[in-house]
Amino acid sequence: MTTAILELNDQNLLIQTVDGVIYSQPGFALVTASGIEIGEKARALAWRKPQDSYNDYWRQLNQTPLPTNYTYARHHADMAYSQLKQLLSLAESPESLIIAVPGSFSDEQISLLLGLVNALEVKVEAVLDTALAACAGEKEPTILVELQLHQAMICLIDYRDDCQIVSHQEIIPNIGTLQIYNSVAHYISETLIKDYRYDPLHTSEGSQVIYDHIPEWLIRFKWEDSITITLPSPQGDLTLQLHKAQINELLGQRLSHLKKVIKNHAKFKLIFSQNAILIPTLITEYSKVETLSLSCTLENCAKLNLRSDQSDLYRITNLKNVSISKRKSKANLNVTHILFNGYAYPISQPLGITLAGEELLITSTCDNESDFELVVEDQKLQILKNKESLNIRLPNQCKPGELIDIAGNKLILIEVKNG
Repeated sequence: MTTAILELNDQNLLIQTVDGVIYSQPGFALVTASGIEIGEKARALAWRKPQDSYNDYWRQLNQTPLPTNYTYARHHADMAYSQLKQLLSLAESPESLIIAVPGSFSDEQISLLLGLVNALEVKVEAVLDTALAACAGEKEPTILVELQLHQAMICLIDYRDDCQIVSHQEIIPNIGTLQIYNSVAHYISETLIKDYRYDPLHTSEGSQVIYDHIPEWLIRFKWEDSITITLPSPQGDLTLQLHKAQINELLGQRLSHLKKVIKNHAKFKLIFSQNAILIPTLITEYSKVETLSLSCTLENCAKLNLRSDQSDLYRITNLKNVSISKRKSKANLNVTHILFNGYAYPISQPLGITLAGEELLITSTCDNESDFELVVEDQKLQILKNKESLNIRLPNQCKPGELIDIAGNKLILIEVKNG
């Protein structure tokens, strides 16, 4: 029986095939006259067509009728169903599924989710708390910070008598990635009004351009203290310099409650999920805190013995006698570059990769137009972006000699010394 693993986080839903290939989609839906657009296509039109765009259907997964009478979408569950159907299709229609769900999902929502998967004729093997899966194998009390589109999750994982337990979870509303993007977008808008008398948020096209680029701009602060951005306008291209310190100050008040919760559990080991990477990127005091890889939760689910024949599925919130080995590169073997077509690309800063037909184009910079972005930090392979259409296979370990397969193109992880 072929089994895929699904991680539900509306910022970036992930599904991993039995062969280890990972596909991702943002939790955006656009209702049209001919159906429901899902994922990146919907996000790319979200600010151009805001009246028919939805990005809250996973947080508010229910069957409450929508205020607009659509032909193809009666409620949020119809949008979730469309996305599940597309993700399962990308994963080559698996026969069964292991699902990692965040603690913000209620029991009623999990029941509805299982009904949607059942309607797609896929068997659910297990439902596991996302934070527990992400922290599987930790041998000390851990606090995990997760970001969704509209809220943050603080999860405490205790370790008692060889058992990991979800001991406490707290939802912090209005601190999701979209709220962070909104704060930065309005700051940019106010600055451009002041400097150029131009408001990019005044039109739907200008808003879409801003929100298309914000993810790329913000992630650059992981390596740069200031960046220069360029925006098109009726006056021509406008330039603006953004400083990390300004963004840090801008978000300080919004993130104050999250900081307080973290401080109240200072004895716990602090970890950020990959979906929460913006916090250690933008907030200096967390810049050295461990950030999990994009595939961590999926990989842990694959290693755990979660399959069950039980008909009454429930969310697993504790794991007994968990042992998941931590990955380590061999001594003195460090990945510094990726080798492709005879050229070595440094990977200490992000690489942008675009698939043009069957050819890969690689640039040593963050690029909003790229299909895929990755970087190596602390000898961990970090994926910053992966468009849903890109077929990619990652190595099990980040060490020289391992291969990354992107749509049949082989990239080799290597170490370059003295050069």
